Amino acid sequence: MTKQKSTIPSFQPIDSSILGDYAVVDYQVRVYSKVYYAIRELSGLIAKRSLSEAFDWNDFKERFSHDFGKVQEKRFSLQQLLEYANRKFGKTLEDLLLLNQLSWQRRQKYAEIAKLNSRSRVI
Repeated sequence: MTKQKSTIPSFQPIDSSILGDYAVVDYQVRVYSKVYYAIRELSGLIAKRSLSEAFDWNDFKERFSHDFGKVQEKRFSLQQLLEYANRKFGKTLEDLLLLNQLSWQRRQKYAEIAKLNSRSRVI
């Protein structure tokens, strides 16, 4: 009995570098930034509630990046961020992704309102 050579080619990963500027960022990278920003927003909202008038978003963002690092640094793993969000806020990955999506929608709405307001001032 002789072994036949398999006609199925061996697995070769696709080289996405050929796409250049059109390459899609890995799923883990996209999810990491969404989780990072959702945690930052949740933490900021809690701080804002407790500090009320004394709260400053820019100062908070600076302090947050001091503790958590900047999103590009990835000081903590995605798993560590998810565990932190679960323990601190009781949020799952799905909750954080939804929160991030709602945050983007709010920011787009505010940007549109600001754009309309700036147009009306010009007129």
